[in-house]
Amino acid sequence: MTELPIDVRNRELRTADQFGIKETYQSDLEGVLIPRAEIEDCVAQLGSEISAEYHSNPDFYPICVLKGAIRFFVDLLREVDLGVPYSEGVVHSSRYHAGPTTDTPTVQFFHEEQIEGKDVLLVEDILDEGYTLATLRDRIEEFDPSSIRIVTLFDKTVNREVAVDSAFTGFTVPDEFFIGYGLDYDEQYRDLRHLGVLDPEIFRG
Repeated sequence: MTELPIDVRNRELRTADQFGIKETYQSDLEGVLIPRAEIEDCVAQLGSEISAEYHSNPDFYPICVLKGAIRFFVDLLREVDLGVPYSEGVVHSSRYHAGPTTDTPTVQFFHEEQIEGKDVLLVEDILDEGYTLATLRDRIEEFDPSSIRIVTLFDKTVNREVAVDSAFTGFTVPDEFFIGYGLDYDEQYRDLRHLGVLDPEIFRG
């Protein structure tokens, strides 16, 4: 079993035509960094680690950070087996408002009354500068959980500006503009099943 996180910062990109990606996407991709099968294997391993950490704990409370983490959240929890029932939550957070990115994201909780006393696991697709997860972590503290941990599939450590760490991490990735597996550009490409790098010409206009 490969030790996590998997460091792919120096990995060369593979061409999109190797993976049966639709032609309308191929021209927008600089290449594929992590193929679907490797993502799936990593998610399964993360699920096993989380299962071992929270086994038999009915207070386990995973929270999905909308909307980028939806695919990861669903796939991850399919791999989590605690042996006991548990509940789940969602939170919507955004730093983008049709203008410049802000350091303090907007946060909207759903059923925050369920957080008290729970062992919260924030499930995020990518950890970048850290502003979003730091804000969420601090807000969740206000609802008096028993504990708070973070799981992220992709960790872009080079850009970290706020002190926040994940307890469970899938991949350590380079400083690129990623799309796929829930990650988007202008609300597109989330359905790409691989982790791809967007052609810079697209987001630079």
